[in-house]
Amino acid sequence: MDNVEKDLRERLAKVGRLVWDQKLTHGSSGNISARIPGTNKCIIKPSGYSFGDLEPHHFIVVDIETRKVLEGKEKPSIETPFHTRLYKQWPEAGGVVHVHPQYCTILSILEQEIIPMGIEIFEAPALARGIPVSKFAPPGTDELADNLVETMKDHIACLMPHHGLTTIGKTIEEAAANAKMAEFLAKLHYEVMLVGEPRPLREDVKKTLIERAKQKGLLI
Repeated sequence: MDNVEKDLRERLAKVGRLVWDQKLTHGSSGNISARIPGTNKCIIKPSGYSFGDLEPHHFIVVDIETRKVLEGKEKPSIETPFHTRLYKQWPEAGGVVHVHPQYCTILSILEQEIIPMGIEIFEAPALARGIPVSKFAPPGTDELADNLVETMKDHIACLMPHHGLTTIGKTIEEAAANAKMAEFLAKLHYEVMLVGEPRPLREDVKKTLIERAKQKGLLI
């Protein structure tokens, strides 16, 4: 194992524990991965592990093209298909986070797209394009991967009906920060709906945020 992979495993474990502490997922649900820079491989969370218990050696190395396990004895995440598909669709992406946070899951059940609103979105400008909802498909299926990847052609985050949230980022840390902000926006959206109709940011503000995101190198 070279130093790049070792460092990436340590970062994944750290991000996993952070996501757990932020209560963005529960039990052994959810999964995270990171692309190994300069390769066609990614490191992904194994099936059955809680985010809070992850250690660097738990992660599995998978070929992005074939999904073949290259390193590790554990069973890879059931959602490996959409992780690898997202890396193929987004060459700029260095990390993928899939979690089941409360408010994102509520809105996913309602099939309610998260509207970009609130000044806090400046912390994650690529989310100004909104957070759409994909079509439903059972977990772990190629159909789910197809639906998710299609919905995320122009977005860095997506709700999955009755399921949760998936985000990408240039790094695994950025993907996790996008997930945290998406849950904040979902809670804001939910609470606004209790008293009125959610209103998006002005178009000129959204345009400025999207341009900022493009300059950062992820949005196209």
